[in-house]
Amino acid sequence: MEIITNTELQKHIGQVSKKIENDSFTITARGKPKMMLVPYFSAGSDMIDDYMEEYLLWKNKQKLQAQAQQSLDSGLSDLSV
Repeated sequence: MEIITNTELQKHIGQVSKKIENDSFTITARGKPKMMLVPYFSAGSDMIDDYMEEYLLWKNKQKLQAQAQQSLDSGLSDLSV
């Protein structure tokens, strides 16, 4: 995996698009990793969907934990079926 800055990506997008078949890239902005570039293949779309689901869970972890705790703290529902 190669690490390049956002500026380098913008300047060298042609070279990156050729290299992407054999490598992946981490793109940084102000020294912090911001995104990844990986080669495309049609069968890989399901893996990207799974990755994005995991990413969103990770990104919203604190909010989801707070909601789960609030639900637990509210006790059992009075609803009967």
